[in-house]
Amino acid sequence: MATILAGLSSSRGGGIAWLRLPAILLIAWWTLGVLNPVGQTWCFIDWVNLPFHEAGHLVFQPFGETLHILGGTLGQLLVPLGLGAYFLFRRPNPFAAALCSWWFGENFINIAAYMADARDMKLPLVGGGEQDWTSLFYQFGLLGEESVRAVSAGTRLLGVLVMLAGIAWSAYFVLPAGRREAIREWIAARLPALRPLLEIEEPSA
Repeated sequence: MATILAGLSSSRGGGIAWLRLPAILLIAWWTLGVLNPVGQTWCFIDWVNLPFHEAGHLVFQPFGETLHILGGTLGQLLVPLGLGAYFLFRRPNPFAAALCSWWFGENFINIAAYMADARDMKLPLVGGGEQDWTSLFYQFGLLGEESVRAVSAGTRLLGVLVMLAGIAWSAYFVLPAGRREAIREWIAARLPALRPLLEIEEPSA
């Protein structure tokens, strides 16, 4: 996954920088589907999220029952978050980091659907067993219908907002240089803390 994201941001080694726009259109198309009143809850990248979710249970198992159950959700969130940090600080690649931010937000859509199923428990589970959020909501006294609806809706809204921010950030890097400079200066004047996200040196062509 890291190699694919890096490749989308570089024109070296095969010249595939032209894939940036199709990548943005693809994530924008799926995000629009989420915004529909009967928005979809599954995305192609959920096949990638699933093994990270299951691995999270194993990683957090030594830290107690609650973290073991929550570990699946944490696992699928920490991977895109960690990759985004890697592309910001270890291997400066802002477009890849922007895609990771969208991926991070997309996970919340998947998690929200899982939360919403906590009472009905109709979603198929890998290997069977108990539904994570049924156990977590019960443990924290949130398994009531209104509580489940509120938490899952709030999580879904958070996911949509992060996805939209990821799309905007990604789209910035396909704009002409002059337009990027104007946007960078406009943002720097109002939100100077965000300027470093737009000034990281991209890989040379």
